[in-house]
Amino acid sequence: MKIMSHYIWSTVICLVSGVRVKATGLENIDRRGSYIYVANHSSLFDIVAVCRASNVPMFYIAKKELKKIPIMGHFMTAVGMIFVDRKDRESAMKSMRMAGEKIRGGKNVIAFPEGTRSKDGNVQVFKRGSFVIAKESRVGVSPIAIKNAINILRSGSSDLRSGTILVHFEKPIQPETFASKSEEEIANICRDVIVNRISQM
Repeated sequence: MKIMSHYIWSTVICLVSGVRVKATGLENIDRRGSYIYVANHSSLFDIVAVCRASNVPMFYIAKKELKKIPIMGHFMTAVGMIFVDRKDRESAMKSMRMAGEKIRGGKNVIAFPEGTRSKDGNVQVFKRGSFVIAKESRVGVSPIAIKNAINILRSGSSDLRSGTILVHFEKPIQPETFASKSEEEIANICRDVIVNRISQM
């Protein structure tokens, strides 16, 4: 039922806005396991695009301010967003650990480790929060590369345009692979994978 909720909401938003989503790498999604998915972030439509492209349900981590946006806020709540107060570190980590519990319980969680939308489309430095949870929870990390979303709705703009967003799912990185690495190293590995993929899309 949850995956249907994701699919229906994202499909409706895409139809209304004239946005198409092309997904690749779906064969890399491990439907038997649960992961923390990490993606680059340049537009509010990143969330819609991943919902539309994914064939597994996901719970999202996003800043609480997005909950107030008309339509989009309702969509985020409907698909099971985990809202984080970025100004309150203790509260933010509590939300992140809640995400870890969901993953251990068999749910997939997606985060945007840049922390905010890129204004020029270039992938920013990945913050360590998502990867702290991956190590603490001993769960795998699955990178997602998103391209062209910034052309649909740029950060700070209300000018919505039609077009095609490309979404590629990379192979999951299993927890034993990064057991000896720091959170910063894991973050850099995932960022490099995503940046390399975007250059090929």
